[in-house]
Amino acid sequence: MTRAFHYFGLATLALAAQPGIAATPPAAAAAKQSTDTEAEPIQTGVFTSRWGRLFSGNDNKFSGALSFNSGLKDQWVTIPNSSDTASQTNKINQTVNLSMQYSPWSFLFANVTLRAPVRDFSRYTSDFRYSFGYDDWHANTFSLVYSNYGDNHIWPSGNKRRTYFEQGGVTAAYKFSLPKPLEKHLLINKGDSIICQVGYTWVPRYYDLASNGIRSNKNVVLGGCGYTYKQHYFVRATAFWYPESSQQQPWNGDYSYSFGYAGYKPGTFSIQYANYSGTRYPGHASGNGKFREGTVSLIWYLPL
Repeated sequence: MTRAFHYFGLATLALAAQPGIAATPPAAAAAKQSTDTEAEPIQTGVFTSRWGRLFSGNDNKFSGALSFNSGLKDQWVTIPNSSDTASQTNKINQTVNLSMQYSPWSFLFANVTLRAPVRDFSRYTSDFRYSFGYDDWHANTFSLVYSNYGDNHIWPSGNKRRTYFEQGGVTAAYKFSLPKPLEKHLLINKGDSIICQVGYTWVPRYYDLASNGIRSNKNVVLGGCGYTYKQHYFVRATAFWYPESSQQQPWNGDYSYSFGYAGYKPGTFSIQYANYSGTRYPGHASGNGKFREGTVSLIWYLPL
C-alpha cells in the first residue's frame, strides 16, 4: 500500500514548473499588476495536486528529485533582464527543477523546489516554491498543508519581496477509501487502489483580475479521487467549487486532472501529464484550460 500511493507526491514536483497559468495570472494581466499583485496560487487539493507532500510513501527523512518540465504550446513568458527591467517573449516554457524534502517526524514535512528556465537563464529568472505541514497520505486520515507557488524569488528584482507569504494557501483535507462493496466493482485488477479526498482551501490574500487589485479571504471547496493501476500507472481528477463565484479567476479551473507512470524508489523515473489551468465545465464561462495548456514532466528521484 505504501508504494501504491507514492505517486501522489508527483504533482507537487511536476507542476512546480507549470508555466504561468496556475501559480500566477496570465502575462497580459500580470503586466498590469503592482509589486504586491503578482502572485496568485491556484487552490487545489493535498494529494491530488502539486500542493501535496513530495515523495509520499517514502519514509526517509531527506528526499530529493530532479525534473524537467515542458509546456505543450507557446505562451507569453516574462523574462527579467535585470533587477529593474523585464521583457516578454512567446515561447514554450521549459524548466529544470530541484526538489528537496525534510520529514523530521511522522508525517510532518517541509519541501522546497528550486526552478530555473532552460533558456534565458539569469539570477532573476530563477525562483522557488515551498510547502510544509502535516500530510498523512493513508486513507481515512486528515492533512493540513500550507503551500506557496506564487512569485517567490531567491534574488528578487527591484523592490519586490522574496516571497509573499500571505498569498499562499492553507488546505485542510480528509482522505478516504470507498466502501468495499462499491470499490470492488471499480477496480480493474487485484492490487489496484482508489483513494478520494474532500477538502477546503483558504487564501488570505489573492489577486483579482476584474478589479486589478488584491482581495482578501479566498475560499475553495474541493473533492476528487485517484486510481492506481498495477501500483505504477495512475489517473486522478479533482473538482473545485467557489462559494463566492467572483473569487474564481480565469486561470482557476473548475477541475484538474493528471495521468502517467510513477516510480516509487530512489533512482527511478516517473513521467506524467497534468493540467491545472483554467478548465471549465460545459456551459460555464470559457477558460484557458485546453489540453495543450497542460505540462509534461519527467522526474528522477535522487538516490540519496
